[in-house]
Amino acid sequence: MSMKLIKEFSVFVQLVRAGKMTSAADVLGMSPATISQRLRHLEKELGVRLVNRNSRALNVTDEGRALFERLNTLMDDLESTADSVAQLAKGPHGNLRVWSTMGLGRNRIALLVKEFVARYPDVPVQLFLGDRPYDFVSEGLDVAIAIGQPEDSALVARKLMENRCYLVASPDYLATHPKINEPQDLREHECLILDCYGSFKDFWPFFDKDDNRHTVKVTGRLHTDNSEVIRQWALDGMGVALKSAWDIQAFIDDGRLVEVLPEFRPPPLDFYVVYPERKYIPAKTRAFVEFLFEKARQGVPGILNPEEVKNF
Repeated sequence: MSMKLIKEFSVFVQLVRAGKMTSAADVLGMSPATISQRLRHLEKELGVRLVNRNSRALNVTDEGRALFERLNTLMDDLESTADSVAQLAKGPHGNLRVWSTMGLGRNRIALLVKEFVARYPDVPVQLFLGDRPYDFVSEGLDVAIAIGQPEDSALVARKLMENRCYLVASPDYLATHPKINEPQDLREHECLILDCYGSFKDFWPFFDKDDNRHTVKVTGRLHTDNSEVIRQWALDGMGVALKSAWDIQAFIDDGRLVEVLPEFRPPPLDFYVVYPERKYIPAKTRAFVEFLFEKARQGVPGILNPEEVKNF
């Protein structure tokens, strides 16, 4: 196929999109006479009439409509490819909108964003935090760091960090309340309930050594939608909590929190990097995603540790 024919395909697509010869001329920067000449040449090459036209209007023939429907998608792909190559030539640039869960965002992702903008000064970052559902379209997001894989098949999800969960309480709480021997005993205890997107809320699941599932409906006088508040309540001896390992491991290590029911394990709440599925990912998005995985591989102390990261 000659380059001239490709150019004439482009003229034809723009003409049909515009609907009028004069409008197409403005878009293409050509005279109506030049567009008509290109169109006649294309029709001659294909041996079909594509457009019926007069001085007032143009009507696309059935053959022209069929050709347009095939070419329209192809031209969009070509334009997207050209934009992608241009972005690569410039390097990562442009505003990046990132969403993260509250606890991980405040304690780890915010630190990484600080380092990322130092490395890529042409990519300003807006970081949004919340323990709620996120929406790429309405919020104009580029990347999300979220618990679990999204239901939307139009999104790509790559596991960033394995997130084991623990059942914990303070030594003071355990010393002054009945012993917890099995998950059902939690019904008689003050349970600290995290009621937010991605949490177990008041139905706490556990697996025993034989992989049998046990789910307990728990109750308690303290509820919140903030995971950091749950951690503080647990440290203050206010009840039993289900918490992520990354958030409370240091407190288990220093004895301020104690693992409860170690023979029963809650399911993990793994973190994923999520971004829209595109044939050509913007350079700024690709740079940020790869930066996160680079830090995961390095095992940055206090941010992403090697034992928390699954090979990818």
